[in-house]
Amino acid sequence: MRQERDRPAPGSLLSAARPAPKAAHLFLGIVMNRTQASPTFDRIIGWSLLHPLSAPACYAIATALLVATALLRILLVTSLLPYLLFIPVVLLIALTMGKHTGLYATWVSAFLAGATLFQRDQPLGLTVAQWTATLLYGLVITAVALLAAEVRTAFQRSQLLTSELAGANERLLEHENQLQLVNQELGHRLKNQLAIVQAIAGQTLRQAADTKTGGEALGFRLAALGRATDMLIQTEWRAADLHMLARAAFASHPGLARRLRIAGPAIRFNPQVALGLTLAFHELMTNATKYGALSNDSGHVELNWSVDAGAHGGERRFRLTWQEVGGPVVEPPSRRGFGSVMIERSLRSYFRGETSLSYDPAGLLFRIDAPLGASQLESE
Repeated sequence: MRQERDRPAPGSLLSAARPAPKAAHLFLGIVMNRTQASPTFDRIIGWSLLHPLSAPACYAIATALLVATALLRILLVTSLLPYLLFIPVVLLIALTMGKHTGLYATWVSAFLAGATLFQRDQPLGLTVAQWTATLLYGLVITAVALLAAEVRTAFQRSQLLTSELAGANERLLEHENQLQLVNQELGHRLKNQLAIVQAIAGQTLRQAADTKTGGEALGFRLAALGRATDMLIQTEWRAADLHMLARAAFASHPGLARRLRIAGPAIRFNPQVALGLTLAFHELMTNATKYGALSNDSGHVELNWSVDAGAHGGERRFRLTWQEVGGPVVEPPSRRGFGSVMIERSLRSYFRGETSLSYDPAGLLFRIDAPLGASQLESE
């Protein structure tokens, strides 16, 4: 109950001091409209900042304007208030030419204003009151010129800040557009990855002899897919070097890395082809360690590739060979497993070329012979 008493009533002063949102926005709009700078004023100062004059030119122009004002004052204005005509001229000079020219104009205008009042019958040319008025004018117009120079500097800073803000907004908009593209690309990549995982899982479990064997094989294949994905993430999903892909196949068997002999030019493939090659290398590596050249202590694998010029000026061709040497005698399998099907069919579709897996008694041989076109992202 005490808390209820402490709360201000809806009609109290505290409640009335909080304007409604609509009223606050309306008040802010009225203030901004009333305090908005003149477009002409902005254009004049902006033009002077964009077209700066040299110091001699500024002093010459200021002198000419002040002399013209003095002549106008002599011809058209009475002796009353002789300083009024100089004030807007000095203000304009300080705003458009800066502090130093404004101070110069201040005291030149004071001298000229006093000269227009010159009287021969006075010992010092002016009465004491006129001398006092001229001195006060000089002090006041000096303050006006300094203030105008500060306004000019503030306007210049505001212009720079406005330009920087516009650039920042432009960069922010570009960043938002890039972020939107990245999100779309990420969604696309995620769908592709899920489709690959689904295909691997379905084929592996379908061809496995039992659940335990299928689970182990699936785990190894998903690990290989994970390593390939890590490499692509490091390169921002742009490309993957073939040398890196080949060495990644031996990442789970570091002791066998010296038994892989790689030779070929630097070449980078797009993410889809890179994933296909990584999974193919994993299957070849797994087969070599279980049944092939890496199942003993003396065998090795020779992985070579080349990029050759196409016949009669056609597309260049990419040729890759995985050759196992020094292993046990190879016998064709009684049935085609997931690895051989994936290696031949998936890579054939990725490269749009020929792939072959030969069970030569001297060692398993895998070949790719394909045109190097859309599948290639960058070569060195």
